[in-house]
Amino acid sequence: MPTQPAIHARHYWRNVLPAAAPGASQGTPYSFWVKDGDPAKLAVILSGGGACWTGENCALHGRPHYRAYAGLEQDPSDFGGVFDTANGENPLADYTLIFLPTANGDVFLGDAEPIYDTPAMNGHPEGKLRILHKGFDNAMLALDWMFRTYPQPNTVTVIGWSAGVMASPLYTHVVACHYSNTQVTHFADGGGAYRLSDKLAPLFKSWGTENVLKRVAGFEDLSIDGLTFEDIYVRAAELHPDIVFHQYNERHDAVQGMFMQLMGERSPDVPAKLDEAHAYIRSKVSNFRTYTSWGNDEAIIGGYYDAVLAKNALDNRGHPHVLDRLYTRQTNGVRFLDWFAAAISGKPVEDVACMDCETPEHHWKRPDYPQ
Repeated sequence: MPTQPAIHARHYWRNVLPAAAPGASQGTPYSFWVKDGDPAKLAVILSGGGACWTGENCALHGRPHYRAYAGLEQDPSDFGGVFDTANGENPLADYTLIFLPTANGDVFLGDAEPIYDTPAMNGHPEGKLRILHKGFDNAMLALDWMFRTYPQPNTVTVIGWSAGVMASPLYTHVVACHYSNTQVTHFADGGGAYRLSDKLAPLFKSWGTENVLKRVAGFEDLSIDGLTFEDIYVRAAELHPDIVFHQYNERHDAVQGMFMQLMGERSPDVPAKLDEAHAYIRSKVSNFRTYTSWGNDEAIIGGYYDAVLAKNALDNRGHPHVLDRLYTRQTNGVRFLDWFAAAISGKPVEDVACMDCETPEHHWKRPDYPQ
């Protein structure tokens, strides 16, 4: 029988279960994923997955808008974008990827174990619900594993993805403090429009964010009273003037609009809040760059979503051939992939903002289909 071709180890994701991790929101084990590449080049990805802060939106029988678990079901191998390491254009193709699922409903800013009152809903009586908002401890244990396993990398990029965006500057600070002789870069995918200071305090209180801030040197004097996600950007940028903090958003991001409504914003204006948030950060620090594109999605680093090609064709994973957003997105003639690659490698980039934010713009070359 013919032998099967060998598959390099870097094409496999392995699941790491830290023994001391407090667990996911419901008390189930917390684990993260690693894809081996160059041990001198690391990418830490704080994943998306929503959030919760009340008994109603934390209860799985209620109206949950968050991922409650982080186990084998969170395998990122089917994602596109930066996870498609077979794509020669992927700037992270040869990196070691460390993927941290969000599973505590607290956007990695939690250190609390509240017991929520849950109302009667969907056939369930009212009751009590204990939630582990322990995203900070889970993330820090993953980083501790990384620090031990890769003691002297040349470069580390910290990437926040949707729910992972808000805390990504804080974790960039943690990584930069540990790897003091390493190039550390930052990129955030979405989450830039939550300029809602009056709406955020209940979330921070539920999550125990004040406990997190007290545990991170440089952030311990921040109070949750009036705290915004932009303040976390500003503090990290002030502490690390040599690191440029980067953020990508789509002008009409529907996910951000939905979560604004859940926070009590009746008629969310995502573009206006995005402009307000960016202006605030820029008024405080100079090491902040943004790429604001057309569209209403987020999670560009996960790829896909733009379109399926009309011709029936399969890519090298047997999936329908699609326009992967990471590789095809363009705004005002600036290809996003080039901007992203420069940002994570520490090269200077300029701010990009769509002028016509309603019309799609792609950088795309039709594949050579077999005849």
